[in-house]
Amino acid sequence: MSMHVFRAAAAVAVLAVGGAASADIINIAADMGNSEHGLGNFSGTIEYNFLSGDSGQLIISLTNTSEPSNGGFITALLFNIGAPQRSGTDTASLVFSTYPDFVTIAGPGISGAPYGLFDAGAGLGGTFQGGGSPDGGIPVGQTGILEFLVDSPFASVLSASSFISGPNEFNFLVRFRGFEDGGSDKVPVPVPGSVFLLGLGAIAVSSRRRRAC
Repeated sequence: MSMHVFRAAAAVAVLAVGGAASADIINIAADMGNSEHGLGNFSGTIEYNFLSGDSGQLIISLTNTSEPSNGGFITALLFNIGAPQRSGTDTASLVFSTYPDFVTIAGPGISGAPYGLFDAGAGLGGTFQGGGSPDGGIPVGQTGILEFLVDSPFASVLSASSFISGPNEFNFLVRFRGFEDGGSDKVPVPVPGSVFLLGLGAIAVSSRRRRAC
């Protein structure tokens, strides 16, 4: 599915629920200095659209930018649903992925050791640590897009940065497996407001304006 077709489908999904009251998007990138083994690398975006009631739409785009000579696949991701408030029951379920072997990792309370517990996520086989072949993951040089339906009593006041905020030092975590050297990795996104993240140019735009481009 092309990016254009996916965005059109996502827009239809939002409109079907009654239209997004607000939307924003931020750029993210790997904090390799705090990764577990220094092997995986990625860049991407997080977009959040409030739908209605306790529901929101979360769209995550991840590009695997790991060293091509060592290969490796993005096989899972976890995130917390943090700022501005946490209810303890916030969660999200995967409704679409350009890599169909990704399925929901049910939360909250998902272990991303040694980075703490997380509210929600998706991964091959519905696990974060993973087992079996990593080949269904996102390979080097490719981009995967995952859309989640968020369930939170604070859905109307969440933003894209809410998904890299929370109780942990790092609240968005990407899992890599299948490196040529036999290694694996867990790589976080830096906390909001850090010099690293600000250097990426976090932006906020309306859904109408962005989709009109």
